[in-house]
Amino acid sequence: MILSPKRLSLLVCSAFFLLSYCRNIEEATIENLQEESTLTDYQMISLAGRRDGDRLPVRLVFEAPSSTLRLDLLFRIGVPTRLESGQYRWEGQDEVLEGRVRASSVTFLGGQSDNPNLGGVFQLLSASGDPIYQVTLPTSEVKRPEIGTPRVVPAH
Repeated sequence: MILSPKRLSLLVCSAFFLLSYCRNIEEATIENLQEESTLTDYQMISLAGRRDGDRLPVRLVFEAPSSTLRLDLLFRIGVPTRLESGQYRWEGQDEVLEGRVRASSVTFLGGQSDNPNLGGVFQLLSASGDPIYQVTLPTSEVKRPEIGTPRVVPAH
């Protein structure tokens, strides 16, 4: 089958748009605010939680070759949805960093009969309350935790 120039042009344009769309999919990022750099070794490996009425406890986990960052977040669903409390634990080879999480912005979509979607910008705070890292989460589906996983409830 030989494609006419019109069909070939349409096929090439469709492939171009598809590749452009796939390239622009946002990924979660972690920024070091003190050094003004992005930590490129980290990948989000899970975003899990289960809505309970007007609350949504969530665990967000990032991994790099030698460390793990875990955020335990509790959201109050409403207008607007807000972060009620949050803690992080960053485990490296030789050190552990822990502290509170503050939200600069929160995006919440759905979740009544299906898994909710959550996104936002979250700052990891030092012991003195200064932002030291920033996690940017594009709106992503919150998966239900696996059976047997304890409920995620951040400490206050």
